[in-house]
Amino acid sequence: MSRLMGGMILVIVALGSFFYFVMSTPREATMLLLNGKVYTLDAQNTVAEAVAIRGSRIVGVGTSEELKTHYRAESLIDLHGKTVMPGFIDAHAHMNGLGQLLRSIILVGVPSPEEAARLVGERVPTVQPGQWLYGRGWDQNLWQVKDFPTASILDAVAPNNPVVLVRIDGHACWANNKAMAIANVTRNTKDPDGGKIIRDNKGNPTGVFIDNARDLVENFIPPLTQSDIELNILRAATECAKAGLTEVGDMGLDSLDIAIYKQLADEHKLPIRVYGAISAPGATWSTMAHKTPLVGYGDGVFTVRAVKLYVDGALGSRGAALVEEYSDDPGNRGLTRISDEELESNIRLALQHGYQPCIHAIGDRGNHIVLNAYEKVLSTLPKGDYRPRIEHAQVILPDDIPRFQNIGVLPSMQPIHATSDMFWAEGRLGPQRVNGAYAWKSLLKTGTIIVGGSDFPNDGMYPLWGFYAAVTRSDRTGYPQDGWYRDQKMTREEAARCFTQWAAYGSFEENVKGTIEVGKLADLTVLSKDIMKVPAMEILSTEISMTIVGGKIVYQNAGSPLAQ
Repeated sequence: MSRLMGGMILVIVALGSFFYFVMSTPREATMLLLNGKVYTLDAQNTVAEAVAIRGSRIVGVGTSEELKTHYRAESLIDLHGKTVMPGFIDAHAHMNGLGQLLRSIILVGVPSPEEAARLVGERVPTVQPGQWLYGRGWDQNLWQVKDFPTASILDAVAPNNPVVLVRIDGHACWANNKAMAIANVTRNTKDPDGGKIIRDNKGNPTGVFIDNARDLVENFIPPLTQSDIELNILRAATECAKAGLTEVGDMGLDSLDIAIYKQLADEHKLPIRVYGAISAPGATWSTMAHKTPLVGYGDGVFTVRAVKLYVDGALGSRGAALVEEYSDDPGNRGLTRISDEELESNIRLALQHGYQPCIHAIGDRGNHIVLNAYEKVLSTLPKGDYRPRIEHAQVILPDDIPRFQNIGVLPSMQPIHATSDMFWAEGRLGPQRVNGAYAWKSLLKTGTIIVGGSDFPNDGMYPLWGFYAAVTRSDRTGYPQDGWYRDQKMTREEAARCFTQWAAYGSFEENVKGTIEVGKLADLTVLSKDIMKVPAMEILSTEISMTIVGGKIVYQNAGSPLAQ
């Protein structure tokens, strides 16, 4: 044997020994999740058993035996067969609104205006005369008489306190006469652009204000203090972690909100991540539009790189902009809240400065306006990865459905809206137009994705409710059994991706989250049941066992302990 050949053999043996040593020596990890069912949602739809985490990142995915062999962990968690999903993301929500709701008069599900007034009356003895009372969540569509309520009902229980009660969709408010007197609202007050005052047959305001008209009364409510907003956000974030959310898209921030989020991130108080959209038009957007977006502040906890605008109102309060009149309100085609010129100007400003436009559009006319504006502005800009969004996209003209994919616009939709609205939506739209409403499958068939959210606090912040609505199109009692317009249901995989991978893509974060893969952030949601397999109704009884954000357990269900 020549010296050269002998040297080569020695080198090969040495390299082999080195690699054997490296591969056989356990590597360090901070946490091992073992004996679970891990839906990675990677490109191959791999289902694994275990996840290894080091610091804030995933370093291993595989079988329990593989990871126990290859990793030495500080924390070993036996999942006992529980399900692990990529951390749930709610792409469209309102954190301060949720926190404020938790501190206010909660009117979600009240069966009549009289019951809403009773709840207001219970709060009156706890406040001083003249102090404002605030509530949220009423929906006249749930009442036997589905007309808008009147101020006199509230006057009877709170004659000496101004009262403002916001509708469940946030697009209308109900005030008493005390509040209207403080706001100097009379029969001579004109409807503002993009808003409507509901009046009686003599032209007097009845107490309900739609969309931009809300400001006529609500601008007189004493503003929340910084400490109020901070408390609201922290309460909301805690509830989100309990619900299994690892990130929330907070739609409509001003400069004070942003400052508070940065402070909370600096103080390591935020249990979840927040992707923020600046409210526009307004002072904050005018200032920040020319600044570089804030991405990954506080070790990836807080990002502000989007802008939120409104084109129309909501379907429930008949403010959504429709091409044809409302089937149950002849002569009314809804409201537009911004001119075409101002819309296009703000879209262009956002895209040129690295901000993602997220535009509220619910009616078919509203969606058509936004698609036209996006198409016009994008045609004048260099090709790029802009990912403009339409928030809600509830009612779409048939010819506009493929335009989302063709133009490159992401529909950001809330599955739970369909099952909340289905009892009256066809009455608003009629039997033909309703086929373009909440049209998830029609959109998905064009090749687009759907960015999933809830729009909380309107319908609750629970992603499992949204997942269930997406795959069943039934309410939480199981009605209707086969689903409302069941051809628009999502598969369970599509619904899961809505609240994970696709939501991450909707905020430019798919390379670091949304699937369970090596190198990505360890944002995980652990569930008590396998929501990809159990009967549909069992999705609703599935508990959040654990929420992990950046490798840290931010919530653990005391009633569902995991062995460590």
